[in-house]
Amino acid sequence: MANDNVAEQWREALKDEGYEHRAISDGDCAKLEKFSRVWRRILRQTGLRPVVLKVFEAGCGGGKHIVPFAFHGAACAGLDFSPEVLERAKLYIEEVKKTCRKHFDVELIHDNFLKYKPLRPGTYDIVFHAGVIEHFFDDEERLIFLKNMFNLTKSGGYAVSIVPSGMHPLREKMKNLKLGGYEIPEIDYTPFLMREEFAKCGGKDIKVLPHNIFGYLIIDNSTGLKKFIQKLFFYFFQLLPVSLLPYNFAVRHAGTLIGIARK
Repeated sequence: MANDNVAEQWREALKDEGYEHRAISDGDCAKLEKFSRVWRRILRQTGLRPVVLKVFEAGCGGGKHIVPFAFHGAACAGLDFSPEVLERAKLYIEEVKKTCRKHFDVELIHDNFLKYKPLRPGTYDIVFHAGVIEHFFDDEERLIFLKNMFNLTKSGGYAVSIVPSGMHPLREKMKNLKLGGYEIPEIDYTPFLMREEFAKCGGKDIKVLPHNIFGYLIIDNSTGLKKFIQKLFFYFFQLLPVSLLPYNFAVRHAGTLIGIARK
C-alpha cells in the first residue's frame, strides 16, 4: 500500500492477522464459484468475462478479491506493502488450490504502489483496489495512485476504485468509534470527488455506483431490538435493485461507492 507513513500503518495493522479468507471445506469452494455482489455488479457494468481477463489489485491483502478471479481462470497479480500479509496470501492460495482441486497462480508483488515501476505497463483489463486510496489525505498522492492504476491498464480496460462512502448518516460515528475494523484514518469520498479524480487522471466513461445500501447499519454498535430492526431494514434494501432507487437517495445511504473508469 502506498506512502511510507500510510504503508507502515497498514503493515503494523496487518502484521499478525487481517483480510484472511481460508478455504477449509468444499463449502468454501462452492462460495468461490460465485463472485461477491460487488464484483457481479462491476462485471455487469463493464461487460467483461473473468475467464479471459488479466487483473491487477493494488493492496491485495490476504487475497479476498484477487483469488476469485484466479479461481475463474483470470491471469492475476496482487501487490501489497506488507510482507507478512503476502505470506498469508500465499498460504491461502495454496489452501484453495489443494482443497478445491484447482490449478491457478497469482503473482504476488511486495512493493509500495506509489513507487511501483511495472515491467508490463498497459496490459491489464482491470486494475483495482478495495479500501486503499481513501487512507491518503494528500490529494497529489491519491492522483499518483490513480495514475499508476491507469498506467497498468490496457487501452479500453478499466480502473476500479471501491471505497467506503463518506456521506451516510453514521459516517462520523463509525470513524470516531473505529467501527470499520482498522484505526487508520480515512477521507470522506463522495461521487463528485471520485469523478473529479478519475477525470484528472484521464479516465473516460466514468461511473460512480452507490452500493450496499444501508450497509452502515449492520456494523453499528447498537444492540437488542434496535440492532434487529436495523438488520431487517438492511436486508430488505438488498433485495431491491439499486436502479429503482433515486440516485441521490442511494448515494446518501450507500455503505460503499464503486468508481469505474475506462482508459
